[in-house]
Amino acid sequence: MRELLILVAIGLGTYAMRAVFLLGVRAEPSPAMARLLAHVGPAVLAAITLPALVAPRGEVSVAESLPALGAAAVAWIVWRRTRSLPGALFGGLGSWWLVGWALAAL
Repeated sequence: MRELLILVAIGLGTYAMRAVFLLGVRAEPSPAMARLLAHVGPAVLAAITLPALVAPRGEVSVAESLPALGAAAVAWIVWRRTRSLPGALFGGLGSWWLVGWALAAL
């Protein structure tokens, strides 16, 4: 029962934080808020991807992190040179497999 009350409180708090913006008098955010909103997307993306790169299986180790970090670097380089998202995805995936295979062979 306690867990259910915690989940309800979290849900109501989340809804309240979103509803505050809908109930505001102004339709436009303040200039300070508008400057900060531009950074929300990259911050969320970094918060999602960085733990997956540094600790892919929940622990930080070179053997686990090296294939993911190498794949991210290759994907970034391919994307910067070609501007092709499929090329970057396949390049990163291929390098992840190769580095993982090379480390397993050691």
